[in-house]
Amino acid sequence: MTDAWGPVRARLEGIRKTLQAEMTAYPMPITGCDAQYNHMLEQRDAILREIGRLEDAVKAGGGEEEAAQFMRASAFFDDAAA
Repeated sequence: MTDAWGPVRARLEGIRKTLQAEMTAYPMPITGCDAQYNHMLEQRDAILREIGRLEDAVKAGGGEEEAAQFMRASAFFDDAAA
């Protein structure tokens, strides 16, 4: 992994860990009936897909420009973070 991808990975992993902590602390939901918990599940799936996309980009050998493009295309980075 090039140095350009380190901060990208750290941000995505930070989001994933925060979301996981929220889900762990959340009271046991009623399956399919708790909109907030269902939203957290959707967020979890989205961040895992984004981490998978990151892994693919790193394997492809992308550098700083590719990392910048990744962040611009990601829903998990705003303009300031990208």
